[in-house]
Amino acid sequence: MKKTLGILSLLILFTSVDGFNQNRSIQFIDKSWAEILTTAKNENKLIFLDAFTSWCGPCKWMASKIFTNDTIADYYNSTFICAHFDMEKGEGPNLAKIYNVRAYPTLLFISANGDMIHQRVGAPQKVQDYIKMGMVAMIPGDGFASCEKEYLDGNRAPAFILKYLDRLQGAYLPINETLNQYFALQKEADMYSRANWEILYQYVFDLDSKEFKFLLSHHKDYEKLYTRDSVFGKVIGVYTQALMTLSRNKSFNDASLNQIKQKIKGTGYTDADKVFFQGELNMYQMKSETEKYLNLAMKGVDQNYSDDYAMLNRMAVNFFKMATEKTQIEKAALWAKKSIALKSTPENNDTYANLMFKLGKKADAIKYERKAIEMAKKDNADTSVMEETLRKFQK
Repeated sequence: MKKTLGILSLLILFTSVDGFNQNRSIQFIDKSWAEILTTAKNENKLIFLDAFTSWCGPCKWMASKIFTNDTIADYYNSTFICAHFDMEKGEGPNLAKIYNVRAYPTLLFISANGDMIHQRVGAPQKVQDYIKMGMVAMIPGDGFASCEKEYLDGNRAPAFILKYLDRLQGAYLPINETLNQYFALQKEADMYSRANWEILYQYVFDLDSKEFKFLLSHHKDYEKLYTRDSVFGKVIGVYTQALMTLSRNKSFNDASLNQIKQKIKGTGYTDADKVFFQGELNMYQMKSETEKYLNLAMKGVDQNYSDDYAMLNRMAVNFFKMATEKTQIEKAALWAKKSIALKSTPENNDTYANLMFKLGKKADAIKYERKAIEMAKKDNADTSVMEETLRKFQK
């Protein structure tokens, strides 16, 4: 059955694509697999294999946007023997069987002997992601295959597990069994180590897992070691994911929502109500349920973020983009003004100026946009967008 990754659109929401130049591109050699292996042996290089299909959207995106980037092209052309095969044509099906390719795109790094060294599934957005994966493949013992062997041989050192989980996730392979086996070996005192906090923070997203419940029950200890904001952000991430999963179920209702909330609140987590508010905002935004997002924010921002200048400004920006009713825009203006009172920055002055203009208060809009530009110049920041905005206000 054809299987492609639905991650490209999500990645675009949360990562920025670096600037792309279109002068050079990866030079994929058009030879048989046997000839490619021989070329790799003669030149003492690894093979970079782009395993694609004709119907894979992310594969086409990489071909046009990634493989034509100068930085990527120069690095891959000089470092690897580059090959690509349609996994459903010619030698493709056999290669897919040999290297256990199950999803597309799959990027493989293979030795001249035909051994898989490293693999990555999906279409990362950043240039540096491609440079990093190539560098990982070039470091002996650092690629996916070596890490898998080391794990099977019994290495359970926290720093290694952190790396192995990264390799598994990059290969689009399940990590829960590895997490469960690892944490089963950890004593309570070990759970507070930096490496275990990193593993919790990056990889534990099961609301019902023993490790997440431990984090909630001991949140004050983690807050002392790793800051309250970090713990709060982690809990929001897990709660948001649980909400998104639950909301896809047709039986989703207030009772099931309250059941999830109780799992967090029942642990005694101090910031539970704030997590519920922010997590539900995240869910509505991710599902593009604009009215629900706006209505919830109108009720809860003042209660939860009255002393947070950055969040007040962020919410004001979101309302500037989403809101259509005057009362909503006026509320956003109050948040922006409060944000300025807490800590005046170029960003919140610019936000307030735009909201004033949207409300028809041109003089205030010009005043605060000028202030934003003045502050940005003192910070040696780019003011071109703000200056264009000011010119729009002055027309």
